Amino acid sequence: MAKKMNVSTYSIRYYHDHGMLPFVQRDENNNRIFEDVDLEWLSIIICLRSTGMPVERIQHYLDLVQEGEQTVPERYEMMKAQQKRTLGEINDLQNHLKTINRKVDHYADVLINHKVDSFVPSNMEEVVNHEVYTDQP
Repeated sequence: MAKKMNVSTYSIRYYHDHGMLPFVQRDENNNRIFEDVDLEWLSIIICLRSTGMPVERIQHYLDLVQEGEQTVPERYEMMKAQQKRTLGEINDLQNHLKTINRKVDHYADVLINHKVDSFVPSNMEEVVNHEVYTDQP
């Protein structure tokens, strides 16, 4: 299961031992037996952890799910907050990727066109004085 879900066995044990996988059964040798419902619960746990939700909040969310329909409004608000947080992280990552892409383009230009690397401090004055190459940092 750990390999299938791309998590450590320690994580699965932790989630199970802390009541976050309440439907997991055990066989006669005390091995955990995972059914489809367990995969769904583990998937949401992994998703929420991967997007930065603390374990305590995930536990609260899972408790709310088990409490039933009356908790839908609170669960909705929790997911909306996590959605907002995740979208912010995606935006930050997209901005970081733009910077990295500029650097990749810069270094490709330096390599292909045999230009002086304008980002090396010792070359900066030479580049400015000789207008060999300019790039936005």
